[in-house]
Amino acid sequence: MRKQMRERRDQLGFSQQDVADRAGLSRANYSHIERGRTEPNIEQMISIAEVLKVKPNVNFFKNYCDNMEQNKTKEVC
Repeated sequence: MRKQMRERRDQLGFSQQDVADRAGLSRANYSHIERGRTEPNIEQMISIAEVLKVKPNVNFFKNYCDNMEQNKTKEVC
C-alpha cells in the first residue's frame, strides 16, 4: 500500500473516485496504484500529485506493506 497517498487523500476528504476523476484515471486504475499493485507512469504520478497537492516525488509513491498484505504474502517488507 502507498500509505502516504491514502493518508493525503483522506486529509483532503477525497474518495478514490474523486482523485481518479480529477487525475483523469479510472477508479480501478487509481485504486491499483494506491494499493501498490501497479506502478504509476510519470504522467500519472504528476496528475495524482497535482490532485493531492503534493510534489511529484518518487518517495511519495513508495510502497509500504500493511499487516493484511504481510499476512497474505508472508513476506517481510
